[in-house]
Amino acid sequence: MQEGKIIALSVWLLILFNILLACGAVWGFQRMDPAITRIYERNIKSLSACEEMLLALTGDQVDLDKFNQAFKSASSNITENGEEQAIKNIQQYLPGLADGEKGFRSLITREVIALTNYNKKAILESAKQTQKLRQAGAWGVVFATLLFFVIAIHLEQRLRRMLLLPLQEISDTLHANMQGDKFRRCSLPSASGDMKKLLDSINALLDKKG
Repeated sequence: MQEGKIIALSVWLLILFNILLACGAVWGFQRMDPAITRIYERNIKSLSACEEMLLALTGDQVDLDKFNQAFKSASSNITENGEEQAIKNIQQYLPGLADGEKGFRSLITREVIALTNYNKKAILESAKQTQKLRQAGAWGVVFATLLFFVIAIHLEQRLRRMLLLPLQEISDTLHANMQGDKFRRCSLPSASGDMKKLLDSINALLDKKG
């Protein structure tokens, strides 16, 4: 029957829609993973190096070994605009720092703080992009859910008109016949072609039964 094909198709469409919705949600979350990974690889590493450099600069004596190790780590991870110049400035000031000349500690501290600010700004920008992706994904799920709701209502109404109402009409007619109403017949003008044939067949059987 045509109704059976439509119902089967509707069920498969709903299953396919749910699969697509799940895949879309997974895809949205995966889009956020690279941004989070990028923050760690590009900025967290540099911020950790800056912290180590600042710690090496504290106290009465500068821990040059610790500072140079952290500076090497920061130099190998230049990812943001402005970092390269700050690294060059620190490199320029390092001999004066090693000789213990006054003023170079404060100059280097200023450049390290500049490095920190560049990476903090980059983290904020990445966080904003991640938030936009999250919001886009959330609205995508909302839109898909609304679309699913509309499709479900349409299918429910179609199913009611094509199958449930005819079955209800058949049930009511047969029940009335069993109760002694010999004149009640199936009548449903909105029924589809296949259902009208079924209703006509039931009416024909009732006519023969008399």
